[in-house]
Amino acid sequence: MIVMKLKGIRNSVFLMVPALVFICSCGINQPSGNEIMDRAFARHGGEYLKNLEIDFKFRDFKYEAKIVDGEFAFQQRTPVSFSNVSEGGKVRKFSQSDTKSVFHFALLPYNVNDKLANKELMCTSKIKGKDYYKVEVTFDKNGGGTDFEDVYIYWVHKEDFTIDYLAYSFYINGGGVRFREAYNQREVNGVRFQDYINYTIDEDYPAQELDYAFQTGRLREISRIDLDEIEVVRK
Repeated sequence: MIVMKLKGIRNSVFLMVPALVFICSCGINQPSGNEIMDRAFARHGGEYLKNLEIDFKFRDFKYEAKIVDGEFAFQQRTPVSFSNVSEGGKVRKFSQSDTKSVFHFALLPYNVNDKLANKELMCTSKIKGKDYYKVEVTFDKNGGGTDFEDVYIYWVHKEDFTIDYLAYSFYINGGGVRFREAYNQREVNGVRFQDYINYTIDEDYPAQELDYAFQTGRLREISRIDLDEIEVVRK
């Protein structure tokens, strides 16, 4: 199994900011980005996310993970094969697909609570008539992994502190951005899980402004991120 502290997939790309009119509010008495994401972490499972075992199915693949005192170990089971890779004198197993990315989204906001994560409140915005804190998350260069320049944006409900939307940008396969809308929210043994509608946009666009593009009908759905057969054992 891969043993690590999950940092997630935090790829980004520098995009030209289009000229647009987008109104958001920023108040002097707003909570900090850290405070908001701490509340979101608690709402999605909090301390339970630090010690648990989880199994779920995603697109015909079975996944399993274990978190013990914040140390994260995971593997993707059948039907994919694994190759052995030596790291620091230890043999570890890596799947051929991006298993880490699957767990990143399945266990949000677990990785956002990492001490290397920098959380900045951008503003508050309104989506579908609901008010949200808009938080940008980046990671330290020293110790933040090879993707320290990557950026995520989270829209956190101002009353419930649930992460209902998120966005990110990436370099691979020519680069681009993604916007995800949560649905089918449910709790399994105290841990909140969500499925996502995955959107993109066919033009250069900053991830930070994808809420505007979403509300003006400029995004295109490309997939659904659905988790099935979820089992959680709290330790």
